[in-house]
Amino acid sequence: MKNIYIITLFFILLGCHNEDNPKVELQAGKYTLTDDPNDYVQHYIYDFYQKYGVVILTNPDSSDYVYNFNNQNPISLKAPEQEKEVLKTGLQFIEEQFLNIYDDNFKKKYFPFTIQLANRIELWILGDYDLVNAYSSSGFIAIANINDDLTTLEETTRNNYRGDINQSLWTEYLLKREAWFVPGAFYEVSKEYYGDYSLFESYTVEEGIIEARECGFITFDPYMSETEDPEDCLLFIPSQEMDVQQYFQFLFSSTKEELDELMEEYPLVEQKYLLLQDAIQKQLDIDIFSFCLPS
Repeated sequence: MKNIYIITLFFILLGCHNEDNPKVELQAGKYTLTDDPNDYVQHYIYDFYQKYGVVILTNPDSSDYVYNFNNQNPISLKAPEQEKEVLKTGLQFIEEQFLNIYDDNFKKKYFPFTIQLANRIELWILGDYDLVNAYSSSGFIAIANINDDLTTLEETTRNNYRGDINQSLWTEYLLKREAWFVPGAFYEVSKEYYGDYSLFESYTVEEGIIEARECGFITFDPYMSETEDPEDCLLFIPSQEMDVQQYFQFLFSSTKEELDELMEEYPLVEQKYLLLQDAIQKQLDIDIFSFCLPS
């Protein structure tokens, strides 16, 4: 048995970073990783840290995710059941939907210090919460839905989780750590619509998506009417932040054929995707279109 004594998850000021390597600097010791070749979960976590310097937490507590030194994350996280089969299935799930998408160099250079497994993640806004599939902050990404349901997920749900996890990494962690930058031209395409609610009446969800894509958005942000009738929704324009998130969510949850079809049908969507592709190719030497689902 080998022990690795690694450092705790308390960050230096958020503004301090290295643009070539957005990982946070860390202080004092907290976690001990012990290898056990006979324990799939323990060995996986040990091996992953050895290779990439990233700690996978299967039982995070509030000290792992609430504070980022000088600010507080508005989330509450429920850890998974600590049964070995649940954790093994969870690790296999995130490996398929997240970890294996990226090569070794990317994981070493651009992954946050911890990957935190959760049964559920509650994002608190104005005294209420929404359940989210993933959440990233300055030193971690938390991934929800690690439970018995993973073994019976429908393909659409699984793909949606893939989109949410990876867009969280790109838009909530890497973008905010300045590993890459959204080109200003991306926002210019739909700038006349941001914050303008005067254009929109009630739509069906399908009508709203079509209207959104004609304006250069993946979808509008739906607000259900008081009747909660899916055929009668008030649809709001995404913020600039949500706009980028939706582009990445669609990218990671769709095949290249589906992406090509979308871009062919909606010229403004194509324009914005090509701007993102070009920017990240120049900044990180990565073709984001390679992240689409396998056909």
